Amino acid sequence: MPSALRRYRALEARQAFGWVPLAGLLVGLLLIGLCSLLLPRLPASAINLMEQVMLIHGMGAVVLVNDYLAIYFVAFFVGAAGLMRALVEPREERSLELLLSKPLSRRAFLSARVGPVLLAVATVGLGMTVATGLSAVPYAAEEGVSVLGALGAGLVLSLLVVLLLALLVIPLLLVRDTFQGYLAAFGFWMVPMVPVAVLIYRPDVFVGNESLRALLAMPANLVWFDAAMPVTSLILLVVAIGISWLALGLGARLFERTEPR
Repeated sequence: MPSALRRYRALEARQAFGWVPLAGLLVGLLLIGLCSLLLPRLPASAINLMEQVMLIHGMGAVVLVNDYLAIYFVAFFVGAAGLMRALVEPREERSLELLLSKPLSRRAFLSARVGPVLLAVATVGLGMTVATGLSAVPYAAEEGVSVLGALGAGLVLSLLVVLLLALLVIPLLLVRDTFQGYLAAFGFWMVPMVPVAVLIYRPDVFVGNESLRALLAMPANLVWFDAAMPVTSLILLVVAIGISWLALGLGARLFERTEPR
């Protein structure tokens, strides 16, 4: 690898691991701490409602569902902000042509800008996953709650976020301002959340489709299948790497055919 390209990759990595991932990790750890601190103090009726709508049982399950939501939300939007900086803002500020005027291929430019963002997101997700595992310790005696299951579920969510962000790169190469970019990002973020919204507001939709509910109703299903989460995270690791590689390859081909303006 030429020294100039190495320096450029190092510069982009420093940008990707800047204050946004650090702030996101701190916010995520705060949210997980607040879940462990405040949820047990809620009225029993509120806890019962969460148990009923999510089809879970016990305070440990309630805490973990909220921790999982925190991981998914924080990690995704930390990554979305990083991708906006890396891909959308240069086009919006009309500086993309200048950046591409360097002796650098578009494929190398894309990998140097997107790769560190995905790695930073994975780091944020991993940090929050460790905190979630610690929050499961007081409830490990409950049925369906385990530290290994919580760690596995956190990794599943972190890998899912990385996968979604890799796919998000493709539409972000086409949009011309950050507002459009965040609209696209919100759409990607919402897709996995639709089934659990249906479970909460229209549970009758899943009557007779229990297997579909078990597959799609995230994050409740991460608690339902707590024991399977460590193995599931290893399987998803392979899937996420493969699909992300294909998505970034497709994005690179698209980028090579797109006007930089």
